[in-house]
Amino acid sequence: MPEIASDTTVASCYPPESLYSQWCTHASKFDMSVSQFLIRMVEAGRKQLDTDSLAIQSMQELREERNNLRREVERERARVEELEQQLDRTAHADVVGVIEENPGVSAPEVIQHIADSVPGRTVGLLDTLEGERIRESDGEYYPLDEEDRENRDEETIVEEEGRGG
Repeated sequence: MPEIASDTTVASCYPPESLYSQWCTHASKFDMSVSQFLIRMVEAGRKQLDTDSLAIQSMQELREERNNLRREVERERARVEELEQQLDRTAHADVVGVIEENPGVSAPEVIQHIADSVPGRTVGLLDTLEGERIRESDGEYYPLDEEDRENRDEETIVEEEGRGG
């Protein structure tokens, strides 16, 4: 806090007597002159204003981040729903296909056919998911990390801009 120094200037205010009396009482409790008390209180008030504006700015940044995260969650939910629907359609189509090709087929035969077709379906799913949720490196698969997702998002934006979207 600034102290009273030799390079001072006069600053005047005209408070009501009752307010000035309160300032004098407070100043004496802190063993200060009224001038020192006023300087300290004005500076404390200014710092509070700076803190308040920082809090407002931080709240705006947090809202923006929250909104960005909400949009990301919605994109991910839509993607999960799409994948679940694809999986559901594939599983249903496989079961119906087996029954249509083999009327009167038993449940164990349907199960065996589905089990036998897993490798072929898995390859298709891996192809579908690659770049969206997983990445392949030297024949091994890994989940996309944050950097992979950011690169994917940037590529998607560039592709959409190229299509005029």
